[in-house]
Amino acid sequence: MRFVCDHDIDSEVAGRLRQLGHQAWTAAEAGLSDAADDSLTVYVCGKAAVLLTHDREFSQPRRRNVVGKPIWLRCREWEAADLLADHLDELLPLLNSTADVFVSVSVEGYQVSRAWK
Repeated sequence: MRFVCDHDIDSEVAGRLRQLGHQAWTAAEAGLSDAADDSLTVYVCGKAAVLLTHDREFSQPRRRNVVGKPIWLRCREWEAADLLADHLDELLPLLNSTADVFVSVSVEGYQVSRAWK
């Protein structure tokens, strides 16, 4: 699976994903550290990747109007790598089988939205 980490995601997350055998890079590595949210979404969709973010302002509209596969990590930055690793086995089948899906992940578990409202 391919993952792109938004500018607010600790680079350790990309490193952990690579250790687990996935392709992962940061928005900064893609030259998109200052890109607008919509530009980042277009880039990630073009790469057939999952976008990881902590950004609530980015996530809220995408939860209602799902485009691509954004995952909103609702935790402290330093907890993100472990939180994602804890749920990754459950999330991979969903991400592999769905074109457009929004996932919110927290210590309580995860929620999925496929809505376009």
